Amino acid sequence: MERLISGLVIVMGAIAMVVGVLMAMRRLQLAGRFSRRIAVLSDTMPEGWSSWFLRGFSGITTGTHWLVAAAVLIGWVAAGVCLMSLGLQLFWHV
Repeated sequence: MERLISGLVIVMGAIAMVVGVLMAMRRLQLAGRFSRRIAVLSDTMPEGWSSWFLRGFSGITTGTHWLVAAAVLIGWVAAGVCLMSLGLQLFWHV
């Protein structure tokens, strides 16, 4: 029974890693979509302060989305590694 539980904990760790990768990919897709939307808006504006501001805002927003995606990925992968190491410890303890 203990080996089954340790196997389930290892599988949960692997699932947590996959969830982290999928969530990070989704955040990056949203960042790209948002950046393209602002770029289209910037192209419609006359040249000057307004378009400069929109391009800068787009860059900052995209960078923020990348940082959040990296944090999400690191957090989920760390949780997955912890669960997998716990499962392996349970497996070898039994």
